Amino acid sequence: MATTVSAKLARTHPLSQKLQKILSQNLDSTETRTALESLDAFYEGESEQLDRKDLKAHLDAREMDSYRRFLGAFDSVLGTLSGIEADLDAVNTTYAEMEGTLRTAKEDSAALLAQTRELKSLRAKAIEKKDITNQFLTRFTPSEKELAILTNPSTGISDEFFAAFANLSKINDECNAFLMNDNQKAGNDIIESIAIAQEKAYNKLVSWIQINQMPQNMRRETPELSPVLRKAMAALKSRPTLFQTCLDEICQIRQEIIVQSFMDALTRGGPNGMPRPIELHAHDPVRYVGDMLAWLHQASVGERELVEGLLFGDAMLSESLSADDVFSTLNLGVQRHQQPDSMYEILGRCTDRTCRPLKARVDEVLASHPGATLAYKLANTIQFYNQTISRVIGPATALCETLKDCHTKALKVFFDALETQGIRMGAFVQKPGRDLAPPPIVKEAIMQLRELMASHESSMLVQPNSSEKSFDDSFDAILSASLDPLLAMCIKGAASLPRFENAVYICNCLHYIQSPLSLYEFASARCDAILTQIETQLGVLIGELYSVVLQQSGLAPLIEAVDENLGKMPLAHVPLLDPRTISTTMSSMDVYLCTAGFDAQTRLSGLLSSNHQERALEGAFAAFMAAYQRFHAAVMDPVNKFEFPASILRPVEEIRTLLVV
Repeated sequence: MATTVSAKLARTHPLSQKLQKILSQNLDSTETRTALESLDAFYEGESEQLDRKDLKAHLDAREMDSYRRFLGAFDSVLGTLSGIEADLDAVNTTYAEMEGTLRTAKEDSAALLAQTRELKSLRAKAIEKKDITNQFLTRFTPSEKELAILTNPSTGISDEFFAAFANLSKINDECNAFLMNDNQKAGNDIIESIAIAQEKAYNKLVSWIQINQMPQNMRRETPELSPVLRKAMAALKSRPTLFQTCLDEICQIRQEIIVQSFMDALTRGGPNGMPRPIELHAHDPVRYVGDMLAWLHQASVGERELVEGLLFGDAMLSESLSADDVFSTLNLGVQRHQQPDSMYEILGRCTDRTCRPLKARVDEVLASHPGATLAYKLANTIQFYNQTISRVIGPATALCETLKDCHTKALKVFFDALETQGIRMGAFVQKPGRDLAPPPIVKEAIMQLRELMASHESSMLVQPNSSEKSFDDSFDAILSASLDPLLAMCIKGAASLPRFENAVYICNCLHYIQSPLSLYEFASARCDAILTQIETQLGVLIGELYSVVLQQSGLAPLIEAVDENLGKMPLAHVPLLDPRTISTTMSSMDVYLCTAGFDAQTRLSGLLSSNHQERALEGAFAAFMAAYQRFHAAVMDPVNKFEFPASILRPVEEIRTLLVV
């Protein structure tokens, strides 16, 4: 019990509690160590142990000493602040004086400030007007440099000229829009000055073209179109009169150059004699005329490029024109009544002086009676180049009209030659030879026809845009003119021959004529007509050969007796149809039929075509078999009252085997 009370007192005693508090503190913490180190340095010397006993009094004394030193420091600060306060009072007094002075000055200068503000506003408006005026002048008036480039004759034509010219045109267009406003006086003045500058610029362009381009560049055989010249001609389009004047002069120069170059090509040839003069080939009409037309075509293409460059140079510089665009853009200029010549008209004028020498030489060739084949080749050559050149310079030009006239004359010479040949064939009757082959005149005529058809086909290949039907129709007249007299001559020459030989001869001639026609589609109609005639002649041959086979087999009188008496009376009662006669005929027919095929082939050996030989042989034997089948059926018919007919007749299949049908 006493122990419990002692423990309780120990826990409640102040000293015990303080001791426990001290013991419970963490002496390892930084704060505690720092405090202890400060206390350790607080006392030094021998009286350290005594002083430590009166720690609280010492701490209070030190605190009071710190307060006294702090108050002493604030006394000096207070003195400084009093001086500052005095200075601020002086500043306030001075500021009040200055404020009064400024108020008085402001009242005195209010009018001056108002006037200054007004002047500043006026100055800003003046600067704005100056900027607007400068911008107006810059936009609506060319610079001195541009005017010098446009109007000074001593300066050349360059890209700077066209840039200045474009700016001048732009100013003119904007001034026209400017006239729609109220400020018309300024617009009229500017337009008047621009018009004067433009007129001088146009005159400078025309002079430059006439002086620098026409005498030098345009007199070349192949002139060069520089971008500057293209732009110059494009700029002149705004002045149709000046543009047309330049075109007229260029056309006149090109006329002279082209005809002179054409004559040089005909008589002198190219540089150093290469290529050789065209007239050296005058002995070869087709090459002679073809070389002339080829030269003209090449020259036409060059002139086309030149004229396109002159008329559409501005468009070509920006983007390439298609052929349809160029062909459709024929009328140029600003107003309809001021349009310059169309491109085709210009090309026609450039090439029209070549018509006379060309026509004279073509007429000379045709007057030499070149023959049907050469005349037709010439006509095809002229027609080909006419269509080719017309696509370049236009179909209504003088050169194309001349080529049309030459083509018509060549066709007339050709048909006259064919007519002469036909008359000669009609007057000359050549009898067939023993081999019944076509005579030499037929072979010559067909050889000529082959050349004509080959030439016609080549002209169809090089003229794909032409109507195929029109080509076929155009050659039908040639076929008629060539073949009608030839066929008439063959028929007339075979008139004295027996019927079988007549058919063989005519069939051979028709076959010789039909063979080359079958190679060409455009001659298909005439080929079909000749095939029909061949079929007719083959029918004659089949009939004649059938009659021969029927007669030589001995069956002819029996067939005739059957045809005459069938249905009138029993055939067994006809004298020629008794069983003995029939049996005898069958025996002799067996002997004949063993060699009938060889005999028939020998008779048909005159036919040139093995196909015709086979068809004639098969047709004749088929007709014979049909007759024998009819005879066999009549004898086997009980109505005709033959006894044991099978014993006197040969079976149909046996006869067919003998004929090898």
